[in-house]
Amino acid sequence: MTTWLVAGLLALGGVAAALHGARLATRAVRESDDAASSLWLIRGIRGLVVAIAAWALAAGLLFAQTWLLVFGAVFLAEELYETGVVIAVLRWSHRVPGVTPFTASRR
Repeated sequence: MTTWLVAGLLALGGVAAALHGARLATRAVRESDDAASSLWLIRGIRGLVVAIAAWALAAGLLFAQTWLLVFGAVFLAEELYETGVVIAVLRWSHRVPGVTPFTASRR
């Protein structure tokens, strides 16, 4: 009974994360001229990654599959680390005056 409850909460959390991530990614693409669009895109990708990991964890609990639990945990940890580094670099680039990485030069 508890397994079903936890799996259900993980599935619902995954849906919420997927919707939030898709909304952020769409906003980033729609408003690509904005300086913060790179951050929106990375945060959107992060939301989608959290959704996939939550669904894998929920499926692992429901079907008693250890490999799905391991996949969900490792996938989540690796992607959160990776997107965290990218977000740190993007935030740093906005703080340092005169630095505009990831933009085309206008000559």
